[in-house]
Amino acid sequence: MSNQDYEAFLNKANKDYSDPSANPATQKEVFISATAHDALQAIGERWYTSDSDEPFTDVTFGWEGDALPDEAEFGELVGLKVSEKMPYEEWDVTGSYEDVTEAVQKAAGGSTPEVYRVEENYTKKWYYVLALDKAKRQLVGLKALAIES
Repeated sequence: MSNQDYEAFLNKANKDYSDPSANPATQKEVFISATAHDALQAIGERWYTSDSDEPFTDVTFGWEGDALPDEAEFGELVGLKVSEKMPYEEWDVTGSYEDVTEAVQKAAGGSTPEVYRVEENYTKKWYYVLALDKAKRQLVGLKALAIES
């Protein structure tokens, strides 16, 4: 764990939740950007459940291909080794994230999303739920950090 990761962990653990009025709405943390597709914005604050619950955030990558990238191609986009590409049904076997996959599919103009699992280290993994927006020649979707022991 890097010093920055550890500091962020400590700051999150030591955050004062006792007075909600101390944090005005103007300082509210935003996970889905204002420029994201309406379907992605509509899911609001959505969290991925793992050993450390983390929010989904929107992502967009330019992509000239006619299909979703394979593991190696996507790894080049994110700068990390992609350990697995899977259909979203295999990733969400309990149906807990149907709203996430439906939002990504709508944002991509109907394309079926797939999930890329990217391992940053032994316990820290990123899940990218992405679909290809052929009209805009880009990959659109959501990502979430998972801590898995």
